[in-house]
Amino acid sequence: MMTAMRFRTRLLLSFWMILILALCLPAYYISQTLKNDVIREATANALTELHFVGWLLEKAPAFEDSNALDKWCKELGNKVKYRITVIAAGGRVIADSEVKGPAIPALDNHADREEVIGARKYGQASSIRYSATLKKNLIYAAENINSPVAPSGVLRVAIPLSFVEARLTDLGHQFWAVLLVIFAAAAILSVIFARRLEAPIHNIIQAATAIGEGDFKRPVEVETGTEFAPLAHCINDMAAKIKQNIEKITNQKQELEAVLEGMQEGVMLLDREGKIKAVNPALMGIAGCLRSCAGRRPVEIFLDAEIQTACDQILSGKKHLRLKITMPNDRMYEVNLVDIPEDGAVVVFHDISELVRLEKIRQDFVANVSHELRTPLTSIKGYAETLLDPAFRASEQAQGFVNVIVKNADQMSRLVADLLELTKLQQKNQNRSLEKFSTFNAAVCFRSAEEICMPMLNEKNIRIRNLLAESIPVTGDEHALAQVFRNLLDNAIRYSPDGSSVTVSSRDADGMVVFSVLDEGAGIPRQHLKRIFERFYRVDKERSRASGGTGLGLAICRNAVQKMGGDIWVESPPENRAKGSGFYFSLKKASD
Repeated sequence: MMTAMRFRTRLLLSFWMILILALCLPAYYISQTLKNDVIREATANALTELHFVGWLLEKAPAFEDSNALDKWCKELGNKVKYRITVIAAGGRVIADSEVKGPAIPALDNHADREEVIGARKYGQASSIRYSATLKKNLIYAAENINSPVAPSGVLRVAIPLSFVEARLTDLGHQFWAVLLVIFAAAAILSVIFARRLEAPIHNIIQAATAIGEGDFKRPVEVETGTEFAPLAHCINDMAAKIKQNIEKITNQKQELEAVLEGMQEGVMLLDREGKIKAVNPALMGIAGCLRSCAGRRPVEIFLDAEIQTACDQILSGKKHLRLKITMPNDRMYEVNLVDIPEDGAVVVFHDISELVRLEKIRQDFVANVSHELRTPLTSIKGYAETLLDPAFRASEQAQGFVNVIVKNADQMSRLVADLLELTKLQQKNQNRSLEKFSTFNAAVCFRSAEEICMPMLNEKNIRIRNLLAESIPVTGDEHALAQVFRNLLDNAIRYSPDGSSVTVSSRDADGMVVFSVLDEGAGIPRQHLKRIFERFYRVDKERSRASGGTGLGLAICRNAVQKMGGDIWVESPPENRAKGSGFYFSLKKASD
């Protein structure tokens, strides 16, 4: 049938068929790609909105209960015009901006939702599906949160897909209309030019041009047996090989970029001239540069001659180098340099600041404990050796020596007890999400601590000005709060002059209760304020030891307050006072 047709007819039919395929297949591919891009963009926007709502939730004051959280979600959802849902650890919905409060408990369990499962597994996830509650398609985005109202819960936002679908429909109509116009115009032009041009030549030229522009999806099609068939086959084969090589190179590049971008270590690639070829995002953060890092020498971005010297040594023939450097931001890095034969070098920066800091803390802790124990042990040993003399044991001074031994043994006992208490608090802080707190009256805890400190108060004739209300309901650990009051009172009494007063008060602030313990002592120098809550840190070491302190009381206070979700700080002198010190700490206010 085809052979009976005129050559020109066959030529035109062949051309139109090729044209249809060339337009429809890429058009379908582009439309699908465009649809995926629009949906991907909408999903990315949903994740961005999710991060924004999560940030607002972190910055919001602590919620008293799930009703307060639900109210906050509805107010925010009304402003941003999309749905906000908070899901508890077991999948139960505890807050939803689009569902009335009484209807929330009746909602289905959300533990099996795709986005919730993904958030549990990967930290955040998204999905597109139909909402039976709102009767429409939605884009869901969810991420893990850890709130007092919803510990280990999931925050989810849902944006309607209707505007995306409308946009895709409009784009599809416009796109296919344009394609129809293009096809009609091409058909008319093909009839006009078919009489004057040979279609195979024109087709080959078009295919070669497309290959040059990077389009390898449109093959050259000519009728088998014509003189242009070998040429067409060669072009198609060339296009397939070029496409294969380009895809291979592109995949390798994307894999390498994904590895580098996912690394926490900073990576810098040097060329043979010692200039930077590429860096990953982690190194941009270390060096404080953007894309301008490329093309510069290491010394220009790090301002460190040691790094430049090591790079020069690697490029001069050394295979491997390792060194430690300290950046201006007080971060310490271990730098590994490896030679790349005939291509330059790779430099990797490992952040070891935390390891160095922990090692320093360990060394300081061992040194401090040894020092704190050595003094009473030396005293006990000296007095005990003296008491070994039978003649001295019968003297009047023997009792005094025994008292000194007992006093130093008590000091060691208090030190060990405080160390054990501090260790217990730090272990609880690491598992704070598992801690269960109760509601109690903070004023009762203070009165208990005051009774324990009464002998010291009477000894120094110090008066307590108790400005606390009769009932101050807070949420936390009653025993821990009593210990905080006891340590702060003990600290204030030890460093206050005889006959002075210690003032204790409280005030409400954004869902928290802020307690203060103010003394009239000599105060704390400004340079010591930041370190006053460290273990064994003392402003006046000799005076502190003479007063019987272990150096751990304020560290215990900090860990106890942080365990209960509060904060603690010091001011010296306190506001509106000329002298003394003021210790402040906050706890969550319990609902009435």
